[in-house]
Amino acid sequence: MHRRATWALLLVASLAACGDAPRSTGGASPDGAPPSGPGRALLSLDDVEAEPVENREETVAMAFDAEAAAELVERVPPDLDFRASVLVCVFLGPRHTTGWSLDLSTVSLSGDVLSIRARESVPRRATRPKVTYPADCALLTRAALPTRELTVRADDTVTGEFIADAVIDVPPLGSTP
Repeated sequence: MHRRATWALLLVASLAACGDAPRSTGGASPDGAPPSGPGRALLSLDDVEAEPVENREETVAMAFDAEAAAELVERVPPDLDFRASVLVCVFLGPRHTTGWSLDLSTVSLSGDVLSIRARESVPRRATRPKVTYPADCALLTRAALPTRELTVRADDTVTGEFIADAVIDVPPLGSTP
């Protein structure tokens, strides 16, 4: 390691020990999430125990209240707090065999684009013909989302290929759409 880099790391480590380390550079974390600090929450995906409904369209959808969530999942978890969380679901649309799946991995925000990285798994061997509708849902921290119209885009983590997108109007915190 270069001497300057070593000194810089030591300085950051010393500041961290004192509680004065910089929170982020360039106003965003390395994954593009809004900076943390007073009044700002980190943008991350959390698992949710909910089975997505069969959606015949390739899309991304968000629910800011229980009524909207009921259109996205088979059963809305009773302990889901929509003041703190937003339900986000990515739907792949129809697949003509069994064995497809989707797993939401990470999320980042850059300007007016919310990017979701997801892993679309294809069947490894011959599967039986049957139309299926792979999807996955997760929770986002509500306070981390800006109040404005966002383009939400899901891309594959391995191939980088486009999966689905939508334009979503994020209502003010504490209101319902």
